Amino acid sequence: MVFSTLFVLYSSLLGFVVGILAAVFLLVTNVLIDFVWVDIPGMVSIPFYPLVVGIVGGILVGLIQKRIGQYPTTIEETLGEFKRKGRVTYKNHLLKNGLSAIIVLMFGASLGPEAALAGIVGGLITWIGDHLKMTFEHREELVKVSIGTMLSTIFRAPFVGVSEVFEEHDSLQLKTKGRKIFLYALSTLFGIAGFLFIEQFSPEESVFSLHFPQTIDWAWQTILLMPVGWLLGAVFGFLFLKIEQLTNQLAKKINSPIIPAIIAGIAIGLFALWSPYFIFSGEHQLLPLSKEALGFSFFSLLLLGVGKAFLTNFCFAFGWRGGKIFPAIFSSTAIGFALVHLFPYTPGLIVGIVVASSVTIILGQPFISAALLLLLFPVQFFPAIVISSFGISKLRDFLKSKSVRT
Repeated sequence: MVFSTLFVLYSSLLGFVVGILAAVFLLVTNVLIDFVWVDIPGMVSIPFYPLVVGIVGGILVGLIQKRIGQYPTTIEETLGEFKRKGRVTYKNHLLKNGLSAIIVLMFGASLGPEAALAGIVGGLITWIGDHLKMTFEHREELVKVSIGTMLSTIFRAPFVGVSEVFEEHDSLQLKTKGRKIFLYALSTLFGIAGFLFIEQFSPEESVFSLHFPQTIDWAWQTILLMPVGWLLGAVFGFLFLKIEQLTNQLAKKINSPIIPAIIAGIAIGLFALWSPYFIFSGEHQLLPLSKEALGFSFFSLLLLGVGKAFLTNFCFAFGWRGGKIFPAIFSSTAIGFALVHLFPYTPGLIVGIVVASSVTIILGQPFISAALLLLLFPVQFFPAIVISSFGISKLRDFLKSKSVRT
């Protein structure tokens, strides 16, 4: 057997702990966000308040980058460290990851919490192994399982963890993969249970969801629009990555860590003055956007999608580090609604195709991309979302191989 009974038990218990940890982190962060952006301006009238918040946040983020280093760490950095060292550093790092992420998020960065949570989860597992003298034959697998559980809970997407198994390009036998799927699914189940236990104390009513008419109006014109949706989603995904590349190059030209952080803070303030949809991760704004989107103009939605993509990558490159998955989904959704504004045929399906294509290009992982969107869109649209994710993934691989040959 690939995994011992004890290992399965540890995975389940850790899944529950990870779910609780993710929920507590989000609960604390949301309370602080409300304090900065709702409570303070409700008590004191400050001219250009969002700009003031951005500058103050920029100073704090700049000091973090200068004093303690590049925090919070990303998922890729966490997994990379574990591959190199067989462990994730936790001494002083858990606090640095948590506090830096909270400051980044509470001051309005267009970034998500998953980056910091991955580092905290990885460090927690290493700490458990060190202090309880546990030696796991598959310790790296335990880290992956826990990170998959964390993503499943915060995105309300129970199949994200399981999809990690299919993303692995290895030669595991079907029986072995089946056991891994069972392990990931069990850990996710306990993680969601822990998350929901804490979430009942949250004042937020509905997050990370979209609103579409309950009765789906299937239009034959949608068939003609599907290729347009794939193309638009793919183009926006590549644009997102190009903006990422350009902002990273721009940030390298500035040597001081404080100056770029303040510049990013000013950008956050200016974008917030333009529209509150630009700031924060987009998790809580998806639902109101989906209700109001068709009242926006085509160019407003287009600018919202591109502007959100720019601010997300600009924040990250200039020191406001965090996750990009939430903002990528939000900005892609805005682009999808822009297409629907021009051609209002089966809106949910068209938006789903655009988002699936775009997110697959950005993440480069079709299984995970499809799993993230499973419960975000009506289940009737899921076959089209799966086809979009895998079709665009094949296109991405083809273009990559072609560029390598040339």
